[in-house]
Amino acid sequence: MYDTRPDFSQTGFHGGGFSTPQADEKKKGSKRSNNLVPVTVAQMFTAKHEDDVFISGNLELAQVTFIGLIKSVNSTPTRLDYFVDDMTGPPIEVRHFNDSDENEQSEDTTQNTLSVNTYVRICGMLRSFGGKRSVHAHKITPITDMNELSCHLLEVVYASASASLQQTSSIMGGGDNKGFSTNSSGMNQIAGLTPLQSQIQNIVRSNQSERGCSIDEICQQLKSVAPKAIRDTIDFLSSEGLIYSTIDEEHYQATDA
Repeated sequence: MYDTRPDFSQTGFHGGGFSTPQADEKKKGSKRSNNLVPVTVAQMFTAKHEDDVFISGNLELAQVTFIGLIKSVNSTPTRLDYFVDDMTGPPIEVRHFNDSDENEQSEDTTQNTLSVNTYVRICGMLRSFGGKRSVHAHKITPITDMNELSCHLLEVVYASASASLQQTSSIMGGGDNKGFSTNSSGMNQIAGLTPLQSQIQNIVRSNQSERGCSIDEICQQLKSVAPKAIRDTIDFLSSEGLIYSTIDEEHYQATDA
């Protein structure tokens, strides 16, 4: 596979996942986040815009990356304007400014123009002017393997889920994390388990009552997670022997508690 994806090593992606900027972080100052966040066009259009900060769920959107299909192109001496569609919302305008010398701008702009109906990955800053949102791109790369589109959609889901789990873990842990040993993502990651599986395992383990931890209690602590996803995860942990039911099928204890 031809790797056209950006280098995440300088933008918050470190093997173990995205370092996702949370919405609460905007309260610490007016400086925009430098993390590169994978997004969809729908997220960019529906994100709340306050004090020059875009918030989508628990994510702050500043430096963004997304994949879409070029629907139209408008060339000027100073920049290229693309309208890019990823099928999640209306096409968004992407502005790519020409950095060449003035005498070379017209020629370079023509040579570097990407054609309509080309799939591209875009990295840039989300902007809003006069109520109209656009992306000021600093890198536009053609997609040569459509597996990258599938990979990008997984990255979008992971970034959103990771930010939600970080927010939930922060609420649960408070100032001293209530005994949780947390890593840089704000949760106790157990080897071999997904973040959600690890979080539910830790919640069950932390309950020392004889009747065990109820599913309702877990749902209350993980309000951003769908109840069905919680029950499916509990079924998995139970089948793996990591937890067991106590007084009924609604209460569980950890085998290593």
